[in-house]
Amino acid sequence: AEILCLQEERVVARDNTVAFARLRLQLPQSPIRHHFVKATVKIRQYPDGTFAIFHGPRRIAAYSSDGTPIQNCRQIGRAA
Repeated sequence: AEILCLQEERVVARDNTVAFARLRLQLPQSPIRHHFVKATVKIRQYPDGTFAIFHGPRRIAAYSSDGTPIQNCRQIGRAA
């Protein structure tokens, strides 16, 4: 799934969100940083339509195809 995904870089907005594919994705709280404002992140869109946001090598958020946050990141990139 990682090989077949689309990947793009984005800069996090002042409200701790990222715009991608007509969606505004809110980043959750993270033990890594207090916020990600102005940080460059990578967004991956998987073949099943799910999204994941990475800061460096760490996955910081996961979303379904409609932008709903996914709590269990293991669902990301898997065929439905």
